[in-house]
Amino acid sequence: MKLRILTASFCILPLMCAAQQPIPHPQEHPKLMHGQGCVEAGVENNCLLAHDLKSGKLYNLLIKGIAPPLGVGIDFTGHPHKGPSTCMQGIAIDVESWTRNHTIKCPRHPQRKE
Repeated sequence: MKLRILTASFCILPLMCAAQQPIPHPQEHPKLMHGQGCVEAGVENNCLLAHDLKSGKLYNLLIKGIAPPLGVGIDFTGHPHKGPSTCMQGIAIDVESWTRNHTIKCPRHPQRKE
């Protein structure tokens, strides 16, 4: 009788341990975001902003490489930025690509916001 209990416990123990292991979830891919708007200066130095024309949301454009000049219309694509950003405005987005959009009318002389 003791042998059966001992044998059963050795059979059940690995199943109990396996049941307590966390189930790995497939890695989530960041949501790809698209927008278009006029490039503006943020309050902080070197911060670029754009109000998306469709949603009205303010985006903090984090661009590696050549950035668009202030006051031009652009189409941009990117992923939500993970972690903090030095710019204290808008939704931070890591811009993967941007192109100038000549059909968007922007103010002629954008001013740095004080």
